[in-house]
Amino acid sequence: MQSLSLMGAKTTLAMDYPFVSSAQGQNCIANIKASKEISKKVEFAAHLHPWVNPPFEQTVGFVPEHLSYPGNLGYEQERAKLAELTSKISEQTGTRPVTYLAGRYGIGDNTHQVLNELGYKIDVSISPFADYRHQHGPDFRNFNNDIKLENKILSWPHSSAVVSPFSFVRNYFNSSPTSYSSENLFIKVLKKVFRAKLHRLSPEGFSLTDMKNVVKFQNALGQTYFILSFHSPSVKAGLTPYVKNDRERGEFIEKILSFVNWFEESLNGDFFTINEHPLVRKL
Repeated sequence: MQSLSLMGAKTTLAMDYPFVSSAQGQNCIANIKASKEISKKVEFAAHLHPWVNPPFEQTVGFVPEHLSYPGNLGYEQERAKLAELTSKISEQTGTRPVTYLAGRYGIGDNTHQVLNELGYKIDVSISPFADYRHQHGPDFRNFNNDIKLENKILSWPHSSAVVSPFSFVRNYFNSSPTSYSSENLFIKVLKKVFRAKLHRLSPEGFSLTDMKNVVKFQNALGQTYFILSFHSPSVKAGLTPYVKNDRERGEFIEKILSFVNWFEESLNGDFFTINEHPLVRKL
């Protein structure tokens, strides 16, 4: 985070309850707040993992998979858990979070109502083109990268793209995102022949070239706002499958810094936290 700040980049830090209630997490927050240079480039946001976030209703440790998605909880339970997390973040940071990322991207029918009632303005839970129904999660197959203002909540999807060397293929899947996951034989052949693949703007599992292509191809389609995302444990070796040792950790961090430098110098890109999006002013 310090290296990104020195390069001018900004960070939205989505925090779950175990992090914000732990001594290590609170120390991290305190260090950010203690530095004027870093604190003005960091936004504290909420990230709800329901199985580790009070209040708890289960009397045993086992949590069914479908309840690991906060949007699958009943309205009262989803609201109670996010209210508890919101209060804890406010207590530790001195600011009330307005940006929300559901754990496992698990938004549901009641999520926007809950967000409105708790003072949130932005939701970044949508994962375009993805379908998590096989594990009781949400279905995002009908979503591309379009940012929408609905129910007084700004829905800003994680930046993902169907990349291909052929612009007409990229345009087709961007305008008809559901088609990408179609079982239609023609679509399967189209994807294979024209090398269409789904990439995310993330250093986790994607190369620097992949990340650049997401931005270049989507920018050509008119997209101007992007989210570079990754799990914070990936900046340490051995905590995620993406960074298994010190060598991979160095490569991972270098990939992020190289992308940030390319984005700024080659595309004249600018940086801001999620809550600084111009449309937030309309909320």
